[in-house]
Amino acid sequence: MSEEEKQELETLRREKTAREQTERARTALDTAGVPAEFAALLIGGDDGDTDGRVGTFVKTYQAALSQDVRSRLPEKSPVVTPPGPQRAKRGIQRLR
Repeated sequence: MSEEEKQELETLRREKTAREQTERARTALDTAGVPAEFAALLIGGDDGDTDGRVGTFVKTYQAALSQDVRSRLPEKSPVVTPPGPQRAKRGIQRLR
């Protein structure tokens, strides 16, 4: 096997590993309810590394999302007041 063939084989192996890890990350993100577009950013060298990166990212993403939602909500819940007394209806009413 020539040096060029060895390099080509190694390149193909890296590409295959990257595809597999991207798919693994995409599946884990889908399962966690996080947009799968982040998968390419989270691939690692092996399954354990990818799983660790995805786990850390999911925790951080969900914490940031919760913080953002809490910051947009009012601190106190709205107070519901009972309706005032009903006035008697006057005038012409529809016939049914």
